[in-house]
Amino acid sequence: MDIKVEVRGAKEFEQAIKEVERKFPDEVIKILDKKATDLEELIREDSENQGIVNTGKLRDSYKHFKPEKKGGEYVATVDSKVPYAHLIEEGHELVLYSPKKKDGGKAHHLGRVKGYFPVENAVDELNDTYDEEIERWVYDLLDNGINW
Repeated sequence: MDIKVEVRGAKEFEQAIKEVERKFPDEVIKILDKKATDLEELIREDSENQGIVNTGKLRDSYKHFKPEKKGGEYVATVDSKVPYAHLIEEGHELVLYSPKKKDGGKAHHLGRVKGYFPVENAVDELNDTYDEEIERWVYDLLDNGINW
């Protein structure tokens, strides 16, 4: 899952972000690492709040990789190694397979299990304050690092 910042409007802010990326790549990696850690925490909290935690394996499985630059963009990836994470996130069909001859071995669709969307909810919550925090961080960094 990628977290992307879309800048709308002010050309000065776009230039400031490019300046930060060029002059302070280590600082960009630090803030993305912090935001990925925040996203992990929000996913854990949302999983617990929705009551989908039985053993805690899914809740604790979300880990992020160190941010890296790919194709001119910095990317921080948060992933789960649990094989059923996508089923909890998106929901799934509940199917009973009956290999009996009278049914011809067909599948019986019993219904649909709803998705809980802990990752989507956490990303939405992170995005609520992301723009303001990043804007404040960029200007603080530029004020401290560069004398305009």
